Amino acid sequence: MTSLRNELRALLISPVTWAMVTGYIVFSGIFFVVLLFSRGIADLESYYSNIETTLVVLAPIVAMRSFAEERRTGALDITLSWPTSRWWLVISKFVANTLLTWLIVSIVWLYIWLLNREVDVEIGKSGAGFIGLLMILLMFNAIALAISARSRSPATAAFVGFGVLIALWVLDFVPGWLGGRFDSVVSYVAPTNHIANSGRGLLDLGDGLYFVAGMSLGVCLAVLWLKEPRPRSFEGAIRGRFAGVLLGLLVTAGVGGASIVAKGQVDLTPEKRFTLTDHSRFVLSAVDAPTVIYGFVEPGSAQQVEMRSLIRRYQLENGNISLEFIDPDAQPALTKAVGARTYGQMMVEMDGRRELVDDILEIEVTSALQRLAQIDAPVACFTVGHGERDVKDILPGGFAQFAEGLRQLGFEVESLALGAVGGVERLGACTVVVIAGAKVEFLPSEIELLRRHADGNGRLVVFADSAGGPATAQLNDLLRPWGVAVRRATVSDRSSLKDDPGAIVAYRYPSASPVTVSLSRDNIPLLLVAAQPVESALVGLAFEDQAWISPLVTSSSFSSLDDGTPGPFVLGLITDWSSVEGEPDDLEIARTRIGVVGTVEVAANGHFDRLGNGEFSARLVSWVARQDDLISAMRPVRGVPRLVLTEDDRGEYIRNAIVFPAAGAFALLLLMLRRSRRG
Repeated sequence: MTSLRNELRALLISPVTWAMVTGYIVFSGIFFVVLLFSRGIADLESYYSNIETTLVVLAPIVAMRSFAEERRTGALDITLSWPTSRWWLVISKFVANTLLTWLIVSIVWLYIWLLNREVDVEIGKSGAGFIGLLMILLMFNAIALAISARSRSPATAAFVGFGVLIALWVLDFVPGWLGGRFDSVVSYVAPTNHIANSGRGLLDLGDGLYFVAGMSLGVCLAVLWLKEPRPRSFEGAIRGRFAGVLLGLLVTAGVGGASIVAKGQVDLTPEKRFTLTDHSRFVLSAVDAPTVIYGFVEPGSAQQVEMRSLIRRYQLENGNISLEFIDPDAQPALTKAVGARTYGQMMVEMDGRRELVDDILEIEVTSALQRLAQIDAPVACFTVGHGERDVKDILPGGFAQFAEGLRQLGFEVESLALGAVGGVERLGACTVVVIAGAKVEFLPSEIELLRRHADGNGRLVVFADSAGGPATAQLNDLLRPWGVAVRRATVSDRSSLKDDPGAIVAYRYPSASPVTVSLSRDNIPLLLVAAQPVESALVGLAFEDQAWISPLVTSSSFSSLDDGTPGPFVLGLITDWSSVEGEPDDLEIARTRIGVVGTVEVAANGHFDRLGNGEFSARLVSWVARQDDLISAMRPVRGVPRLVLTEDDRGEYIRNAIVFPAAGAFALLLLMLRRSRRG
């Protein structure tokens, strides 16, 4: 304990220490007030992410006097000649340096107190960020101490220590440059990947063990690099510090390995917003196939940090989940191949099936996993008994190829006889109902069943037949309350097959709908035979509040109807009537989705493989049938308190966070300077 007391005393009476403390307080206070004034948010997450970069300077400055200064003055040889263990000497200096730096960064509690006077600060979240600062200082102090033990002058120790720590700090950018198998190794070594969670209120066991392993490595190297004042025999070296260093390195390797596989997190946010919901855990329990999540982000960006933190929670629950990052700028071909368009998107891949996720949110990822895992396989029911196309018919007019395409997407395909015994029960089991070219009138009871299905958040796809007659009129009555109808007229277009103006080659996709986005991107047209216009039919204010209609494909401006009416005409569209219902703790989406195409031939065997017909038809049914995003996989978030600051408030924060603390540290600096001059 004598060594530790001497080290602490030497630090506390040194003018260099208080000059450093004064400088840190000024920079820390500037970070705090600038971020507070610019954002007006009573939260320290941004402060933590900014102040962490100053630690790569703070640790080497503190450590430079530990051994390098003693070596320069010749005091180190005297110290090493004492009958004191090298381990205890290194640990004493390490503990003293760590206690000092911990005391310096504790200025953060002044900021928490200042904010808490105005609003209720998330103390747990702020405390987690502070613990993160303490942990990274453990590692940085140990590494800086090891470099000081190797250096011959304080300036060299500070300069090299800063260089090593800044190199570690920027490692997070390296995986995007290297690519390949080195990504995971470099990402693990980068400390920024282990400190980000704490600032957001989440403490991860793996991150903590990583910093402990880094600390252990630094201490072992410091012991190893302390030169003996005189040569020792090989046997003595083996029995002495080298044996201890070897054991320490083995412990370091063990702790580092444990940090990779460690599972455990503590969420200190008030709403536990970084803890997976019960529904997400239920979905993950059904994911038994290797699942890769590709994140399209810029290396080192805030989106990468957020994405890694989110997927880490899934990985802790299920070992089948893995995460890989792709830089869209460095790998544009791969990005285009999977359909990603912007930074921040994710691609979830399971058993060869893929789904693009647009937002870094638990509700989005869990919903995608549930759909891909097929916890409840979707059922596509094709109505029969009214002249519809048969899903088992392999002739050109049949729908066998379409049915097989849906099966490859994970659908079960069944025939639905609405008027037969048990029709109600079979309809209730359908995820989506497809009416493919009905020609014969429906029974009133059948239309009523379809109406109830649509009213009950049902999913409906209609492929109209130009020969539909009365059946088309019935379907229009069914569809019109949802804002759509099929106009009984055939569209002709100059953009058509040779000598067949009714066989339209349609290449205009007016919306960025998921149904047609890939066709539009790759300039793939559709072949629409005997197509009829699909029209919007506005139904009042409820339509504006709850629904939207999105046209999928249109004819060209050179198109016309049989009566000479000029185009262009909408030949296919989707409509979505959605609203959120229920209490905040039990929210549900009420949704009716309907897709209408003006021709049944687009999905028939004879045209299914032509141009983009097959992809369009399958995507249409898949989008309409798509399960709702799981609101039960979303946590309500209280939100971060905001501050409205007057000029007087700003002045008070500057005085309390910068001027007064810095003045106190500067006064101690002057006191220590005066003391040192007196000897």
